[in-house]
Amino acid sequence: MAVKLGEPFKVGSPNFEKLDFDLALKRIKNDLKTDFIYAPHLGLIFSKAGDDLIGALKADLSTNGYAPGLPLTMEVPKSFRIPVGTTKRLGPAYTRPGSILGPKDRLMYQAFADIAAPIIDGGLDGARSFSHQISTDKAEAMFQPTRKCWNDLQSKLTEHSNSDDVQYVMRLDIANYFGSINQHLLINVLSDAGLEKWASERLEVTLTALTGARSSRAIIQGVFPSDLFGNFYMAPVDRFLDDLGVRSARYVDDLYIFVESVDAADKLMRELIPFLRSYDLSLNESKSSILPKNLLATMEPDLEALFQAAVDEISDQFDDEDFDADYGFQSEWEDEEEEGEAEEPHDDIELSATIQLFNSMDQYPGQEENVERFCLPLFAKADSPHAISHVIDAFRKRPAMAQIYSSYLANFLDNSIVREFMNSLTQDEMLHDWQKMWVLAAMMLGDKPEDGQIKIALDLLKDGNRHEALRAVAGYFVGRFGDNTRRNNLRGTYMQQTPYVQAAIYASSRFWPGVEAGNARATWGANGLLNQLLTKAMAKPAGSNPPEPASPPAP
Repeated sequence: MAVKLGEPFKVGSPNFEKLDFDLALKRIKNDLKTDFIYAPHLGLIFSKAGDDLIGALKADLSTNGYAPGLPLTMEVPKSFRIPVGTTKRLGPAYTRPGSILGPKDRLMYQAFADIAAPIIDGGLDGARSFSHQISTDKAEAMFQPTRKCWNDLQSKLTEHSNSDDVQYVMRLDIANYFGSINQHLLINVLSDAGLEKWASERLEVTLTALTGARSSRAIIQGVFPSDLFGNFYMAPVDRFLDDLGVRSARYVDDLYIFVESVDAADKLMRELIPFLRSYDLSLNESKSSILPKNLLATMEPDLEALFQAAVDEISDQFDDEDFDADYGFQSEWEDEEEEGEAEEPHDDIELSATIQLFNSMDQYPGQEENVERFCLPLFAKADSPHAISHVIDAFRKRPAMAQIYSSYLANFLDNSIVREFMNSLTQDEMLHDWQKMWVLAAMMLGDKPEDGQIKIALDLLKDGNRHEALRAVAGYFVGRFGDNTRRNNLRGTYMQQTPYVQAAIYASSRFWPGVEAGNARATWGANGLLNQLLTKAMAKPAGSNPPEPASPPAP
């Protein structure tokens, strides 16, 4: 039976057995660390009620029918700023949509991605596509370490640049890439690669539902499956260039093409632009350029040497899975630890090369964020205060770095200067809601805040003009740290909130005194799927996570 948009769908045998929800859950818990949106209540569900979540989704697929819901989407600042006339003033930041999904939807989306992954792996040209290289086994990390992928790209760029018949490099960027992906064409590309019809039909319905059924354009940004599908959507471009005998290398939608002359680039563009348009893609005119090949290979060579020294330094101290770092990528968020799960200190880490790299930042304008993305997670892991002053000075200037800055400063909340600075950020009206969300998340990793800070969080919760992702974190913050008076205020505002925010408030009741927690469970515990799953999650003691399912032996 055909699957129709807007109608629940089922999955029967034998296809039902092909959905590996245990693997999907394992990968989601790994993916949570790089989410654009902080959602401690959803993390609690995945961590403590994963089996219950799987059971609920299986029941839908086999009996009632499963219908995808809408994502929670928030504007996330980008590094690029709008210039302001002839002044040096920083203009507004561009933004992109960052999304997370409800538990059932995320589990379903990830399960579809896991089915598609080996097909995509076989359909990608590994000599041209280097981002999001798929893990060779059913590991919790769906992709190989970012550092490996990035270094493989750099090696290929060097190889092509050294070719005698190459004189120029075309650096091309796709405009609004994830927002331009045609879902029908993506499904066609996946089907041609071998994705079975039962899966492709249901995946297409899911993709369309996640965009709010506004159109068949765009896929959400910020989760493993979208990284997988977004990278594969460019596979026809790789083949197109291969058929023309043109050297190329690609990292998601950043495309490097190597040509013998500007005339050759002109000729190629006359074919490439219409081809991209056939996939609803167009070039970003402001970020696409042609440059002599020596500039690609020798751009900031001293900085590259400093990076390499720092990489070599940490490679001797960490495994790739323990620290996946390279410049330019999203940082992992170290969430609040469950009781008895505190991470051991790493105060013996050698960071001399990393400090040298960080201190050289001012010598390389335009590379600041790349250096920060590499160094700050290492400083945080080593509890090094080396960058405190720098981060405090840069926080308001670089809104795109709020998550990484907050993660770093969270290690030094016992420093009165840091704590006062973080307090000031929560009251700064010029900050994006996304920035404030991460500031509150960081402050939850320290000791109990003063009541004035709890009052600020309560005001954010009550402000209907704030994004519900921020209001949810604010409600969780108040519930976790507030006294009886603040908890009474919190209970009073519960009914005015969205189900997502209500679930965050309910999740915070696990920190309440026994009678109050019991009353919250009796009053709210059965209200909707999120609260029902949270009730089961909070009934399990700390450290009671079920063992990870064993991976099957390699064929």
